[in-house]
Amino acid sequence: MRKRFLAFCMCFILLGLFGTQQQVAYAKGTTYTVLEDVYYTKANCQVYAEPTYTSTVLTTIDANVPIRVVGYYSNGWYRINIGVIAYCKMDSLTTAGDIGVITAKDKQAVAAKQIADSLGYQFHYLKLNAQKVIKKDIFNSYINDKAILFARVDDNIAVLFKMVYPDEVESDINLNFTESFTDNPDGSRTMNFSPAAYTELIGQIAIFQVKVGYDKAVDIEIMDWASPGSKNLMNTYYTEFEEFAYAPVTQVADMSFTEAEIMYSLNDNLRVQMADLKKGIKYLSDDQKEYRSAIPSKLRKDTEYIDYIYK
Repeated sequence: MRKRFLAFCMCFILLGLFGTQQQVAYAKGTTYTVLEDVYYTKANCQVYAEPTYTSTVLTTIDANVPIRVVGYYSNGWYRINIGVIAYCKMDSLTTAGDIGVITAKDKQAVAAKQIADSLGYQFHYLKLNAQKVIKKDIFNSYINDKAILFARVDDNIAVLFKMVYPDEVESDINLNFTESFTDNPDGSRTMNFSPAAYTELIGQIAIFQVKVGYDKAVDIEIMDWASPGSKNLMNTYYTEFEEFAYAPVTQVADMSFTEAEIMYSLNDNLRVQMADLKKGIKYLSDDQKEYRSAIPSKLRKDTEYIDYIYK
């Protein structure tokens, strides 16, 4: 009788273990979605043979290594291709990686690094994936550093994020812009950029870099947060010796750049003003009470907040 009881208990235990294994392997409600993109590893990214912590760890990858992502599971796992199909947790990859490598052909990055070097800021080249989104945890991880983050959106536009105050962003930064171009009757050309989502930076500066060509006067208009849909003329940038115009703002929102040719050289004061705009010092030459009063309340608040440290 005792032997029968022990055998019954053993069967019960084995059935329980088998049921547990079935539940792990075939969790109810888990869905799989095909994806084809390149993400970047965070430090000590562990790669597994199966999408479960109990499977074999194939390798551990250092930070900022590009990884081909081919799908994801709703329970928090990426399916990746590293020569073989493998798996890693979603929180071990990011959509923006600090690649730190600049080639001479990448004129946008070369010009951006010159700005960072002139300011004594550490330069970080963030490589965007197809979604063109910088995750907020990645962005916020640089805020306490004296750093400039460079992100190349495309051949027309890039952005330098200048870390100024210890204020974290509350949402991911979407740099997936819709772009349009208009040739105006007066011979000027207008470029419109509208992001998929707006982001307020407050304590940081986004210095947008726009390719317009040499010897241009570029009027820069930025969306008014207090009145979405309308724009305000913020600065005029002159590209006397380079092909990029710069617009320092404290938001990622709708922007317009209207460029027209100039047939003269700049005076020294204008050249100083252009250098200040590249550094992210806003409205320095126009910093008058009357001009400030003309700026809508939201933009004026951001401007005063950022400019204060330069006074």
